[in-house]
Amino acid sequence: MKIYAAAILSSLASAVVAFENTVPCLMWSPKDYLTHVAGQQFVVENEAAVSTIWSSLSSDICDANVVAIIDQPGIHLNDLSRSDSFTAIKQYRKDAVTRTEVEYIADHVNVNNLANLIAQECEGSIVYGDHLSNGDNEAPTVAVLSLPNAEDTDALQQNDAKVDAFIQSVQEHATDNYAVIYTSSSAKKSPSHMRKRSVLQRRAPPAEKSRPIFAKYQLFSPAVFMTFAIAFIVIAIVSVGLTWLTGIQTPIRFEGKPKKN
Repeated sequence: MKIYAAAILSSLASAVVAFENTVPCLMWSPKDYLTHVAGQQFVVENEAAVSTIWSSLSSDICDANVVAIIDQPGIHLNDLSRSDSFTAIKQYRKDAVTRTEVEYIADHVNVNNLANLIAQECEGSIVYGDHLSNGDNEAPTVAVLSLPNAEDTDALQQNDAKVDAFIQSVQEHATDNYAVIYTSSSAKKSPSHMRKRSVLQRRAPPAEKSRPIFAKYQLFSPAVFMTFAIAFIVIAIVSVGLTWLTGIQTPIRFEGKPKKN
């Protein structure tokens, strides 16, 4: 029983870490340039990220005038639902004819490889920033916008405004014949990684050695608390089920049929 509980706890902890170090990929278009990938695994490995995104584009993607790739480092899927700093992005996705997403990609997406793949497959060109030239091109232009890493709400709002201006530039160049890929070249780092500290985050100066350990260190993070909470629920359900199963007893003897007088 203890081994089974430890295995459950370890699996849950691994799942929390796996989802924490992921990035999303949101795609939308005013035309039918996107498709849903059937059988997609829940967390896409980093090595398969570019091919998975390419598979999410329809076979007609090379008919687009512009394929816009937006790189927002340090973004997680939860940020998009919890923050109000993505007004323009949410509105563009809402107004799009087709939209799809790869919710969890491990670690990061290689944006340069993705841009090169699309340009190679469609025999198009790559431009960086909003340097789009007017004119009719048979092959699509892959426009890459790299945003600065945003660590607070104000920075995210500024980046959202840059995305808005970038897509407006794309619309001026391609009207409604374009597709947008919004993803991240690096996963969001936890506070301990950003400060290059150990897993035990300091809460008190080193001189205060006499203080209790819980006053000097943060030993539990929200992810750890969530893991323990889920583990306790699962272990409780499994324990009750095993108790019921082991409590089942077969009768020692069976009563015979009553004799007729």
